[in-house]
Amino acid sequence: MKSEKSGKRKLLCPSDLENLILGKRVLIDTNIIIYLTDMVWPYEELSRLLFSLIEEGRAEGVISVVSVAEVMQGPLKMGMQDKALKVREYLLNFPHILIQGVDKDVLNYIGTDKRIDWLSLRVMDSLIIASGLKANAEKIISNDLRFRKAVPKDLLISFDLD
Repeated sequence: MKSEKSGKRKLLCPSDLENLILGKRVLIDTNIIIYLTDMVWPYEELSRLLFSLIEEGRAEGVISVVSVAEVMQGPLKMGMQDKALKVREYLLNFPHILIQGVDKDVLNYIGTDKRIDWLSLRVMDSLIIASGLKANAEKIISNDLRFRKAVPKDLLISFDLD
């Protein structure tokens, strides 16, 4: 797998991201969305590519309703209610993305899918991952260190290669 150096970080190469997700259903973690909405360097380009591929229908996305709420929280804390509502509408109406709610079926995944180290996750992270599992996500895209420890490498795509 190729990488791009960005400062001291080794990042996933855009062509590798494309190859990893084409034709797949992928769970998108909160931090990946924030990279796009807040233009976070050096990850914005990869996040933009991910959303473009999904918008084009070359992959499908899954976002937990928990992630939508988390992404809205930043602007709300800064008194930017309009931005929070625009981000919510953007995500809720994005083509080829399923917004997975949290229900009893999602809760059934927590602690039962043996691939995941549930004990090392925060409650919100458990809900996000379980949402993806319920929605049959084939890959989980996250840069969260807890995800990187709890999710097996064959299931996880991280923008950071370190």
